[in-house]
Amino acid sequence: MKKLLVVATIPVVSAIVVLSGVASVGASVGATAAGSSGGIPIIRAHPGGLSNGSLPTVSLNWSGYAATSATPFTYASTEFVQPSVTCNGTPHVYTSNWVGLDGFNDETVEQDGTAATCLKKSGYETPWYYAWIEMYPLPEVVAFGVTPGDVISASVRYDSGRFTLTITDVTTGRTKTQVASNSKAKRSSAEWIIERPAGCNHTLTKCFLFALADFGTTTMDDNVATVQGGTPTGLSSLRHTYPIFMVQNTSDGGFYTLDTVGSVHAASNSFSVKWLHTGKVTPITLGPKS
Repeated sequence: MKKLLVVATIPVVSAIVVLSGVASVGASVGATAAGSSGGIPIIRAHPGGLSNGSLPTVSLNWSGYAATSATPFTYASTEFVQPSVTCNGTPHVYTSNWVGLDGFNDETVEQDGTAATCLKKSGYETPWYYAWIEMYPLPEVVAFGVTPGDVISASVRYDSGRFTLTITDVTTGRTKTQVASNSKAKRSSAEWIIERPAGCNHTLTKCFLFALADFGTTTMDDNVATVQGGTPTGLSSLRHTYPIFMVQNTSDGGFYTLDTVGSVHAASNSFSVKWLHTGKVTPITLGPKS
Protein backbone atom coordinates (compact mmCIF):
# COMPACT_ATOMS: atom_id res chain seq x y z
CA MET A 1 0.00 0.00 0.00
CA LYS A 2 1.23 3.48 -0.83
CA LYS A 3 1.02 6.65 1.17
CA LEU A 4 1.24 10.32 0.19
CA LEU A 5 4.15 12.24 1.67
CA VAL A 6 5.03 15.90 1.33
CA VAL A 7 8.28 16.65 -0.50
CA ALA A 8 10.18 19.85 -1.05
CA THR A 9 10.07 20.45 -4.79
CA ILE A 10 8.44 18.73 -7.75
CA PRO A 11 7.70 20.76 -10.87
CA VAL A 12 4.08 20.68 -12.05
CA VAL A 13 4.06 19.03 -15.44
CA SER A 14 1.77 19.67 -18.38
CA ALA A 15 0.19 16.24 -18.86
CA ILE A 16 -1.55 15.13 -15.68
CA VAL A 17 -4.26 12.88 -14.36
CA VAL A 18 -6.27 13.70 -11.27
CA LEU A 19 -5.34 11.15 -8.63
CA SER A 20 -7.75 8.22 -8.65
CA GLY A 21 -9.60 9.79 -11.56
CA VAL A 22 -10.79 7.79 -14.54
CA ALA A 23 -9.18 9.86 -17.29
CA SER A 24 -6.63 12.51 -18.06
CA VAL A 25 -7.61 16.08 -17.39
CA GLY A 26 -5.85 17.29 -20.50
CA ALA A 27 -3.12 19.72 -21.39
CA SER A 28 -2.44 21.12 -17.93
CA VAL A 29 -3.46 20.92 -14.30
CA GLY A 30 -7.22 21.37 -13.99
CA ALA A 31 -7.48 21.79 -17.74
CA THR A 32 -10.85 20.13 -18.23
CA ALA A 33 -13.61 18.59 -16.19
CA ALA A 34 -12.89 15.03 -17.29
CA GLY A 35 -11.56 12.47 -14.86
CA SER A 36 -11.90 14.60 -11.74
CA SER A 37 -11.02 13.21 -8.37
CA GLY A 38 -12.64 12.06 -5.22
CA GLY A 39 -10.45 12.02 -2.14
CA ILE A 40 -7.24 10.54 -0.81
CA PRO A 41 -6.22 9.75 2.79
CA ILE A 42 -5.43 12.70 5.03
CA ILE A 43 -2.00 14.29 4.69
CA ARG A 44 -1.03 15.75 8.04
CA ALA A 45 1.02 18.93 7.95
CA HIS A 46 3.19 17.93 10.89
CA PRO A 47 4.34 14.68 12.55
CA GLY A 48 3.04 13.35 15.83
CA GLY A 49 -0.03 11.33 14.95
CA LEU A 50 -3.51 12.27 16.07
CA SER A 51 -4.37 15.48 17.87
CA ASN A 52 -5.31 15.16 21.53
CA GLY A 53 -8.87 16.25 20.82
CA SER A 54 -8.51 19.73 22.32
CA LEU A 55 -6.70 21.13 19.28
CA PRO A 56 -7.53 20.62 15.60
CA THR A 57 -5.66 18.21 13.39
CA VAL A 58 -3.75 20.19 10.76
CA SER A 59 -3.86 18.80 7.22
CA LEU A 60 -2.64 19.79 3.79
CA ASN A 61 -5.72 18.39 2.02
CA TRP A 62 -8.64 17.91 4.46
CA SER A 63 -10.84 20.12 6.61
CA GLY A 64 -13.96 19.24 8.57
CA TYR A 65 -14.37 16.49 11.17
CA ALA A 66 -13.29 12.89 11.71
CA ALA A 67 -14.42 10.40 14.34
CA THR A 68 -12.52 7.30 15.44
CA SER A 69 -13.60 4.14 17.22
CA ALA A 70 -12.05 0.86 18.37
CA THR A 71 -15.26 -0.78 17.14
CA PRO A 72 -15.50 -0.62 13.34
CA PHE A 73 -17.89 1.87 11.77
CA THR A 74 -20.71 0.56 9.58
CA TYR A 75 -22.32 3.80 8.42
CA ALA A 76 -21.74 7.51 7.85
CA SER A 77 -23.95 10.12 6.20
CA THR A 78 -24.33 13.84 5.60
CA GLU A 79 -26.46 16.40 3.82
CA PHE A 80 -25.33 19.73 2.40
CA VAL A 81 -26.24 22.44 -0.07
CA GLN A 82 -23.87 22.37 -3.03
CA PRO A 83 -21.65 25.44 -2.61
CA SER A 84 -20.97 27.81 -5.48
CA VAL A 85 -17.32 28.43 -6.37
CA THR A 86 -15.89 31.73 -7.55
CA CYS A 87 -13.92 31.38 -10.79
CA ASN A 88 -11.89 34.54 -11.43
CA GLY A 89 -9.17 33.22 -13.72
CA THR A 90 -7.09 31.54 -11.03
CA PRO A 91 -5.84 28.24 -12.51
CA HIS A 92 -5.68 24.77 -11.03
CA VAL A 93 -8.29 25.06 -8.27
CA TYR A 94 -10.62 22.36 -6.90
CA THR A 95 -12.87 21.77 -3.91
CA SER A 96 -14.84 18.72 -2.82
CA ASN A 97 -17.44 17.94 -0.11
CA TRP A 98 -17.73 14.30 0.92
CA VAL A 99 -18.61 11.77 3.61
CA GLY A 100 -16.73 8.51 4.11
CA LEU A 101 -15.15 5.80 6.18
CA ASP A 102 -11.39 5.34 6.66
CA GLY A 103 -8.54 7.57 5.51
CA PHE A 104 -7.96 9.42 8.80
CA ASN A 105 -5.51 6.88 10.22
CA ASP A 106 -5.29 4.23 7.48
CA GLU A 107 -4.77 4.03 3.73
CA THR A 108 -8.18 3.35 2.19
CA VAL A 109 -11.22 5.63 1.89
CA GLU A 110 -14.78 4.58 1.04
CA GLN A 111 -16.51 7.82 0.15
CA ASP A 112 -18.93 9.85 -1.96
CA GLY A 113 -19.69 13.50 -2.46
CA THR A 114 -19.46 16.37 -4.94
CA ALA A 115 -16.66 18.45 -6.40
CA ALA A 116 -16.18 21.72 -8.27
CA THR A 117 -13.41 23.17 -10.41
CA CYS A 118 -12.80 26.05 -12.83
CA LEU A 119 -12.33 25.09 -16.47
CA LYS A 120 -9.21 25.99 -18.44
CA LYS A 121 -11.15 26.26 -21.72
CA SER A 122 -12.94 29.32 -20.33
CA GLY A 123 -9.76 30.88 -18.98
CA TYR A 124 -10.66 29.44 -15.57
CA GLU A 125 -13.75 31.66 -15.49
CA THR A 126 -16.44 28.93 -15.69
CA PRO A 127 -17.16 26.46 -12.86
CA TRP A 128 -18.13 22.81 -13.29
CA TYR A 129 -19.89 20.74 -10.60
CA TYR A 130 -20.49 17.00 -10.35
CA ALA A 131 -21.23 14.13 -7.95
CA TRP A 132 -18.88 11.17 -7.52
CA ILE A 133 -18.35 7.86 -5.70
CA GLU A 134 -14.95 6.38 -4.85
CA MET A 135 -13.40 3.37 -3.10
CA TYR A 136 -9.85 4.74 -2.87
CA PRO A 137 -7.33 3.59 -4.07
CA LEU A 138 -9.61 2.32 -6.86
CA PRO A 139 -10.76 4.83 -9.52
CA GLU A 140 -13.76 7.01 -8.83
CA VAL A 141 -17.12 6.81 -10.54
CA VAL A 142 -18.44 10.16 -11.79
CA ALA A 143 -22.16 10.03 -11.06
CA PHE A 144 -23.91 13.10 -12.54
CA GLY A 145 -23.74 16.87 -12.78
CA VAL A 146 -25.06 19.05 -9.96
CA THR A 147 -25.92 22.73 -9.62
CA PRO A 148 -25.04 25.20 -6.85
CA GLY A 149 -27.92 25.39 -4.40
CA ASP A 150 -28.94 21.75 -4.89
CA VAL A 151 -29.45 19.76 -1.69
CA ILE A 152 -27.07 16.77 -1.69
CA SER A 153 -27.40 13.64 0.46
CA ALA A 154 -24.49 11.20 0.72
CA SER A 155 -23.97 7.99 2.67
CA VAL A 156 -21.62 5.03 3.03
CA ARG A 157 -22.90 1.78 4.53
CA TYR A 158 -21.07 -1.48 5.35
CA ASP A 159 -22.89 -4.77 5.74
CA SER A 160 -21.79 -8.40 5.40
CA GLY A 161 -18.48 -7.58 3.72
CA ARG A 162 -19.82 -5.08 1.21
CA PHE A 163 -19.97 -1.29 1.03
CA THR A 164 -23.01 0.49 -0.39
CA LEU A 165 -22.24 4.08 -1.40
CA THR A 166 -25.15 6.33 -2.36
CA ILE A 167 -25.08 9.93 -3.59
CA THR A 168 -28.38 11.75 -4.22
CA ASP A 169 -29.26 15.17 -5.52
CA VAL A 170 -32.42 15.69 -3.44
CA THR A 171 -33.35 18.76 -5.48
CA THR A 172 -33.38 17.02 -8.87
CA GLY A 173 -34.01 13.45 -7.75
CA ARG A 174 -30.90 12.11 -9.47
CA THR A 175 -29.17 9.36 -7.51
CA LYS A 176 -26.46 6.73 -7.92
CA THR A 177 -25.52 3.73 -5.78
CA GLN A 178 -22.35 1.69 -6.03
CA VAL A 179 -21.80 -1.63 -4.22
CA ALA A 180 -18.24 -2.89 -3.76
CA SER A 181 -15.95 -4.83 -1.44
CA ASN A 182 -12.57 -3.96 0.05
CA SER A 183 -11.02 -6.52 2.37
CA LYS A 184 -8.30 -4.04 3.44
CA ALA A 185 -10.76 -1.47 4.79
CA LYS A 186 -10.44 -1.21 8.58
CA ARG A 187 -13.49 1.06 9.08
CA SER A 188 -11.58 2.72 11.93
CA SER A 189 -12.84 6.23 11.23
CA ALA A 190 -15.76 8.21 9.80
CA GLU A 191 -15.28 11.60 8.12
CA TRP A 192 -17.21 14.67 6.96
CA ILE A 193 -14.72 16.54 4.78
CA ILE A 194 -14.00 19.46 2.48
CA GLU A 195 -10.91 18.56 0.44
CA ARG A 196 -8.62 19.91 -2.24
CA PRO A 197 -7.92 16.87 -4.47
CA ALA A 198 -4.57 15.66 -5.76
CA GLY A 199 -3.26 15.15 -9.29
CA CYS A 200 -0.38 13.25 -10.86
CA ASN A 201 1.29 12.86 -14.23
CA HIS A 202 0.35 9.73 -16.17
CA THR A 203 3.18 7.66 -14.68
CA LEU A 204 2.28 8.74 -11.11
CA THR A 205 5.88 9.91 -10.59
CA LYS A 206 5.04 13.59 -10.05
CA CYS A 207 2.03 14.43 -7.92
CA PHE A 208 0.58 17.51 -6.25
CA LEU A 209 -2.40 18.96 -4.43
CA PHE A 210 -4.52 21.45 -6.34
CA ALA A 211 -5.11 24.91 -4.91
CA LEU A 212 -8.37 25.35 -3.00
CA ALA A 213 -11.27 26.83 -5.00
CA ASP A 214 -13.15 29.69 -3.32
CA PHE A 215 -16.34 28.02 -2.07
CA GLY A 216 -17.36 30.83 0.28
CA THR A 217 -18.97 29.03 3.20
CA THR A 218 -20.34 25.50 3.15
CA THR A 219 -22.34 23.69 5.85
CA MET A 220 -22.46 19.94 6.34
CA ASP A 221 -25.68 19.04 8.14
CA ASP A 222 -27.18 16.02 9.90
CA ASN A 223 -23.79 14.31 10.17
CA VAL A 224 -24.35 10.79 11.52
CA ALA A 225 -22.27 7.64 12.02
CA THR A 226 -22.88 4.13 13.33
CA VAL A 227 -20.44 1.66 14.85
CA GLN A 228 -20.91 -2.07 14.51
CA GLY A 229 -23.72 -3.23 16.79
CA GLY A 230 -24.74 0.35 17.60
CA THR A 231 -27.38 2.83 16.54
CA PRO A 232 -27.02 5.96 14.35
CA THR A 233 -25.33 8.69 16.41
CA GLY A 234 -24.95 12.37 15.60
CA LEU A 235 -21.48 13.87 15.25
CA SER A 236 -21.95 15.98 18.38
CA SER A 237 -22.50 12.82 20.46
CA LEU A 238 -19.68 10.67 19.09
CA ARG A 239 -16.97 10.08 21.70
CA HIS A 240 -13.72 10.61 19.77
CA THR A 241 -13.99 13.44 17.24
CA TYR A 242 -11.31 15.63 15.68
CA PRO A 243 -11.73 19.02 14.00
CA ILE A 244 -9.45 19.31 10.96
CA PHE A 245 -8.09 22.55 9.50
CA MET A 246 -6.65 22.68 5.97
CA VAL A 247 -3.37 24.58 5.69
CA GLN A 248 -0.81 25.64 3.09
CA ASN A 249 2.81 24.93 3.94
CA THR A 250 5.40 27.65 3.38
CA SER A 251 9.06 27.67 2.36
CA ASP A 252 10.22 28.53 5.89
CA GLY A 253 8.64 25.40 7.38
CA GLY A 254 5.47 27.07 8.60
CA PHE A 255 1.93 27.13 7.26
CA TYR A 256 -1.19 29.28 7.06
CA THR A 257 -4.84 28.23 7.19
CA LEU A 258 -6.86 27.91 3.98
CA ASP A 259 -10.21 27.71 5.79
CA THR A 260 -11.80 27.75 9.23
CA VAL A 261 -13.97 24.99 10.68
CA GLY A 262 -16.78 25.89 13.04
CA SER A 263 -17.94 23.95 16.07
CA VAL A 264 -20.56 21.21 15.80
CA HIS A 265 -24.11 22.30 16.63
CA ALA A 266 -25.70 19.72 18.89
CA ALA A 267 -29.28 20.15 17.66
CA SER A 268 -28.51 19.66 13.96
CA ASN A 269 -25.14 17.85 14.15
CA SER A 270 -23.93 20.39 11.62
CA PHE A 271 -20.81 22.49 11.16
CA SER A 272 -19.71 25.16 8.71
CA VAL A 273 -16.41 25.67 6.91
CA LYS A 274 -15.39 29.12 5.64
CA TRP A 275 -12.91 29.54 2.79
CA LEU A 276 -10.04 31.94 3.53
CA HIS A 277 -7.26 31.45 0.96
CA THR A 278 -6.63 29.66 -2.32
CA GLY A 279 -3.15 28.55 -1.36
CA LYS A 280 -1.10 27.09 -4.17
CA VAL A 281 -0.45 23.92 -6.09
CA THR A 282 1.56 21.84 -3.60
CA PRO A 283 3.96 19.04 -4.58
CA ILE A 284 3.54 15.64 -2.94
CA THR A 285 4.95 12.26 -3.81
CA LEU A 286 3.90 8.63 -3.58
CA GLY A 287 6.12 6.73 -1.21
CA PRO A 288 6.14 3.55 0.88
CA LYS A 289 4.00 3.44 3.99
CA SER A 290 6.04 4.44 7.04
